[in-house]
Amino acid sequence: MNRTERLTAILLLLQDRPHTAGQIARRFEVSRRTVLRDVQALAEMGVPVIAREGPGGGYSLPESYTLEPLALTSNEAFLLLLALNSLNQLTDTPHSAERVTLAAKLRARLPHDQLARLDPLLEKVDVPAAPRPQRAPWLDALVQALDEERWVRLDYQSSEQVSQVHCQPLRIYSQHGYWYCRAYVHEKQAERVYRVDRILRLEAPSADFRPPVVAPALPYGHPSHPNLRARLTRRGARLVEVDTDVAAQLHYHPDGSAGLDFHCPPDELEYYARYFAGLGAEVEVLGPPELCARLAALGQRLVGLYTVEK
Repeated sequence: MNRTERLTAILLLLQDRPHTAGQIARRFEVSRRTVLRDVQALAEMGVPVIAREGPGGGYSLPESYTLEPLALTSNEAFLLLLALNSLNQLTDTPHSAERVTLAAKLRARLPHDQLARLDPLLEKVDVPAAPRPQRAPWLDALVQALDEERWVRLDYQSSEQVSQVHCQPLRIYSQHGYWYCRAYVHEKQAERVYRVDRILRLEAPSADFRPPVVAPALPYGHPSHPNLRARLTRRGARLVEVDTDVAAQLHYHPDGSAGLDFHCPPDELEYYARYFAGLGAEVEVLGPPELCARLAALGQRLVGLYTVEK
């Protein structure tokens, strides 16, 4: 990024909200001295940068100050179109209808010669999104509840049964083509993750429902949680790499094998038992004992199903 691009980016940052010199320096990986020179350059160009010292200080722009819409560079336009293409591969997204109009509006704002250069490249660069046949009709309603910090009541089809719970959505994300919602569940008094396509019904809680005071949940890796430890072969490490959450915990060895050593909530041990069972001999789970016991039980069931008579 050259200096002109950085000055424009700083101006856009300050239009969004105030930033300190340190925040700007970290954002663009430059020194604080460089930031000070850049802010001085903006002031000399007539930009009314406001500098405040002390706690809560930093740089900002007057509320009345606005920028004319800036033209997108070819690289910026490419990134936006690439992101939209990846979203279009998903069966459902929030505001699905707007995907089409957004793409059309973006393409209409780009010069024809720019599109003529980008379209052939977009056919060769892809971000696979693993489309799934399962639909997620309650995705928009969940996003709205998340935005408004509302509680909802939902009927959820797990692998074993249909249950009705009251929950407050905390985060919504996509992984491997599925949408997930992490929520605080009143009936469990804990956080749970639900696959959105398995939600059968979502509605407002009944009139007599009183939202509980939600206690701050323990961080995922809190030391009081069970300590999950495992050794993975080189092939096992490669298999785990496709799972974003678990891959972040991998510690590689020089030979390409890897280890796992992290704390997880107790109610996720059943999930990890099934997860590691799917890796077979490519993983050796060292702890905690309750996870090893679950894996042993799964192994015994498999032996019972597939024992070959002599």
